Amino acid sequence: MAEEARIDKLFGAFDRLTPREKGLVGGLAAGVLIAAIALVWMLVGQQMTALEERNQSLSDTLARIQAGKEKYLQEKVRLDADKKRLETNELKLVKLMEDQAAAQGITIEDFKEAKRFLTENARKRKKNDKGEVTGPPVKDLVEESQTVTLHNLSVDQLSKFMASLEGRQEPVKVTRISVQTQFSDRSKLREVRMTVATYRMEEGE
Repeated sequence: MAEEARIDKLFGAFDRLTPREKGLVGGLAAGVLIAAIALVWMLVGQQMTALEERNQSLSDTLARIQAGKEKYLQEKVRLDADKKRLETNELKLVKLMEDQAAAQGITIEDFKEAKRFLTENARKRKKNDKGEVTGPPVKDLVEESQTVTLHNLSVDQLSKFMASLEGRQEPVKVTRISVQTQFSDRSKLREVRMTVATYRMEEGE
């Protein structure tokens, strides 16, 4: 009831105003309403702009992901193939080198074997309170190499020998080579010292 009386009193006061005063009050009310509408529009507009920017960012991210998907899949196939080659590598490096050297008419005079672990997955495994290693066995990447000496061969023989080693399905690489030519004929190699390596995944100790 008090609220109705207050409203009636307000309208009564408005009715007692002169036409000019009523116009001013109406203009003020209209200005306040327009300002409120403008403020609401600005707030909504800012939110819409922020939402559009967010949507655009998400769209750009999705586009980059889609563009890189094919490249990622190709790289994954290559990596999976390399991993399989390492896990199934049972190559006997000495026999391979002897066979390929014989095919090129080359004699290998001596072999010097070396082996090293390129990763430390086994060593980094966690141990329990008793100092025992827990969990399933893990594998490390291992490099096995043979350093050999060759004498009195041609550049062509050496080139074919290296190609026959590195062109295999198994991972085999010539990692180091030192060549000494003959003084009388630079196309003849007096001595070649080279290191050949193969790589495999092996359970660490």
